[in-house]
Amino acid sequence: MKKTGTGVLPHEWCFGAFLALTGLRLAVTGAAALPWSLVFFGCLLASAGVIVWARRNPTPLRWRVRLLFYPAAMGLSFFAMEHAVPLLGKSSVDDLLLAWDRALLGETPALAWLSPQRPWLVDLAMAGYLFFFCYLIAGPGAYCARDLALFCKCIVGLFVLYGLGFTGYTFLPAGGPHRFVQFEQPLAGVWLLGLTLGPVNNGSNSVDAFPSIHFAATLYLLLFDWQHGRRRFWMVLAPCLLLWFATLYLRFHYFVDLVGGVLVALAGWAVARWWAKTSSASGPVPVPVAASVPVAASVPVAASVPVAASAPIARLPGRAASRVPETTESIGGR
Repeated sequence: MKKTGTGVLPHEWCFGAFLALTGLRLAVTGAAALPWSLVFFGCLLASAGVIVWARRNPTPLRWRVRLLFYPAAMGLSFFAMEHAVPLLGKSSVDDLLLAWDRALLGETPALAWLSPQRPWLVDLAMAGYLFFFCYLIAGPGAYCARDLALFCKCIVGLFVLYGLGFTGYTFLPAGGPHRFVQFEQPLAGVWLLGLTLGPVNNGSNSVDAFPSIHFAATLYLLLFDWQHGRRRFWMVLAPCLLLWFATLYLRFHYFVDLVGGVLVALAGWAVARWWAKTSSASGPVPVPVAASVPVAASVPVAASVPVAASAPIARLPGRAASRVPETTESIGGR
């Protein structure tokens, strides 16, 4: 089998499909929607360019650039949806999501939990809500710095999740209870809510309620850390539980948004696990786990010569993708 070093990874197909589908829908709509299609087509073209560039010389640096392209494309497409999705002619489905909540629970939590309001709890919930941004950056970032194979696996599942979630935004746009429901009493905190609620609301694209990616991404990262970084899992579990509570208590989401988040999180997790198990470790660039152990590129290792267990070598993702090596799979697992 020819070792090319890089095939198109599952998240590149999935997020690329979101970009292509959304761009095509905007282009077909035409008129004011046409310029916005260029944003999504531009991200898709840039993705292809990064893949080709990394394929030519798949060094660790180029692999990281390739994988880190998707957070950038995610941010750009997220904010573009604020203007692009309404141009698709899709009406808000807040009324539908509210009806689903009432059918399941009797009332949506944002209304069921109106009283009593405790300012200290409101601020605590906002602190939990803001933890999302810390975990989203620091969780994958730890793998990026420490273990490239695990970082690749993490990004594969995370951006399958984002591709599915963003597609949901374009077909079922909703702003959430804080935008749709009329509340007699606004939320009141001690100081943190007043300081941060404006920037949080301004950072929304107003169509990002269903599914809840705040819930989905943190659930996915918790599952990932349970397997690969057990110590961090226990460190972040309580803040994540607070975050999930905050999505409802602070009126950002309906309960069914979290149900949708479970589905896309499990889809991303399943794809990441499938990819790690079925992809072949055919990457041409060896990455020494122990930096002090040199690897002579010109001297092939014969099959009959055992490799010392103290100097395991992890390989970068291979042709279609890479299997996470057994040596790196166990790092941080307990």
